[in-house]
Amino acid sequence: MPITSMNRFFYILIFLSVLISGCKSTQTAQSGKSSSSNLSDAQKAEVTNLFFNASKEKILGNTENAASIFSEVIRRDPGNAAAMYELANIYAGQKKFADAQFFSKSAYLIDRKNVWYALSYSDILQKNKKFNDAADVLSRLVSDYPDHSDYYFEWASTLIFADRPNDAIKVYDKLENQTGVTKEVSMQKARLYERLGKHEKAVDELKKLIANDPTDAQSYGMLAEVYQAMGNKEKALETYNMILKVDPENPYIHLSLADFYRNNGEKEKSVEELKNAFLNKSLDIDTKISILSSYYSLITIHPELQEQAIEMCKLLISSHPSEPRAHAVYGDFLKQDGKFPEAIGEYYQAKDLGSKEFAVYSQILLIEAQLQRYDSLKRDSQEALNLFPDQPLIYFLNGLADIQKKKYADAIEVLNSGVKMVVDNKSLEAQFYTSLGDAYNELKNFLKSDESYEKALAANPKDANVLNNYSYYLSVRGEQLEKAEKMSRQSNELEPKQSSYEDTYGWIMFKLGKYEDAKIWIEKSLSNGSDKSATVLEHYGDILFKIGDITKALLFWQKAKDAGDGASEFIDRKIQEKKLFE
Repeated sequence: MPITSMNRFFYILIFLSVLISGCKSTQTAQSGKSSSSNLSDAQKAEVTNLFFNASKEKILGNTENAASIFSEVIRRDPGNAAAMYELANIYAGQKKFADAQFFSKSAYLIDRKNVWYALSYSDILQKNKKFNDAADVLSRLVSDYPDHSDYYFEWASTLIFADRPNDAIKVYDKLENQTGVTKEVSMQKARLYERLGKHEKAVDELKKLIANDPTDAQSYGMLAEVYQAMGNKEKALETYNMILKVDPENPYIHLSLADFYRNNGEKEKSVEELKNAFLNKSLDIDTKISILSSYYSLITIHPELQEQAIEMCKLLISSHPSEPRAHAVYGDFLKQDGKFPEAIGEYYQAKDLGSKEFAVYSQILLIEAQLQRYDSLKRDSQEALNLFPDQPLIYFLNGLADIQKKKYADAIEVLNSGVKMVVDNKSLEAQFYTSLGDAYNELKNFLKSDESYEKALAANPKDANVLNNYSYYLSVRGEQLEKAEKMSRQSNELEPKQSSYEDTYGWIMFKLGKYEDAKIWIEKSLSNGSDKSATVLEHYGDILFKIGDITKALLFWQKAKDAGDGASEFIDRKIQEKKLFE
């Protein structure tokens, strides 16, 4: 039957795999250390066919089948190093490093000069934390192939992991004798000398490297760091200044100098160098933002750094005016400084420049809510919903805007959609249900309102705001007053001296007929900031009326009327008729 294109593809892959294996194991065949020579031609053909099948299964990703067939190859031909090598790699890929080590070692012992077997065995030994054994394998590999510099690096790296830095240096010395002075080797040696505390030897290595290439700024930079570690500040500064001569456009030298001056307590010079770095367009924006991010936590400890951070943000925008992230970072610092109108302006800039970051949109919405810009909040949250339809916070803020605009039915629709997307965030879930409770209450759907508040409390039983709102609306309706009293009392215990919570408790006492207690709690509310609230002033007037102080009651009813929105529909009748209406 004809070979399909798919089968032809597999045959090509297997052919290449075997060809590569054959190239890798040429030395094995030459060494004559495989027991396959004891097999008959027919047995050899069977083994070869099995090897083909195992390779095919491996290519298809059927590693278990491949491992089983490679094992059968080894059973039939105990000296088949190629199968051992393949099986070891399969086990290594499965993180079965003990099994991998056994087969990798077996392949290596059959043919120690096979590069791939040696490298695989060394790698698996390192996976098993046997760094000294791995170093021995690589030592032999270097001895067999002294012209391959990669093997020296691998050997030295393994010795470092084995905590043998002096031996690693000797390996680098051997390599340097062959290749001459190179940056990679000298840098590695200098780092190892630093680790060993041999600063002078590190200096010698770096000077040798600089002599080999006097224009390499990185070598000067590392030398300056070594001088700093030695406490030789003059030499360190002299070396940094040499970098400015050989590579004046290098932005990183300014960062290094900023660190140098800061460590020396020269703050003004440090800031000046940092500014030079930020003004350099060659310094990538990620590095600049990373530096600025360190200011966030520092400012909480050292508030005086806020001004410096703001200045750095301005320099960032100066060098990257069209980069949305520059404006977003500036917005973050302005917001942290309480400058909300300026902050939202920068976030808008970031958005207009193409930012599609959720953090940018969420900050815009949160600030709009804080500034009570509900028209903007509704507009921008609607735009954000189109971009981030799976973010519940946006639904919440969109619904909040509707509630503030008295579009309660719209709020209920969007809040019910958004609450379904809340996952593992009980606080936000409670906020959704609280807002739903408020909206349903405004539409006189008290059954749904109460259900929503109960769900809010189930999500967060100690949410003082939920406890207050729920208890207040129950008191207004004159329902479940004992339950309302318990919830209101708890809200005041959770957050004392909250005027609105104190007013609620006082009003519940009024509904329960406990007028003296009601008077005490409303007076607490007035003293804690609600003396301009029409609702609280009217409540106090009602209580005064009940305890017989009609003159003072009329005074507070008039204050409630003068305060504006919040007074009840009966306020004028109370004043005119000098009676209490509910």
